[in-house]
Amino acid sequence: MLAYCCIAILFLFVASQTVLYWVRRKTTPSPADIDARLVSIVNGESGRPT
Repeated sequence: MLAYCCIAILFLFVASQTVLYWVRRKTTPSPADIDARLVSIVNGESGRPT
């Protein structure tokens, strides 16, 4: 019975970590997005509200 509890806790931990991974993942920006961001930084437009 103790083994089943440990397996259940392990399953819940893995499930929660999987959900957190999918929520926190970030998409890789495309080269065009990187270029646009660099140009805006060079031009002095941070794009962040002050």
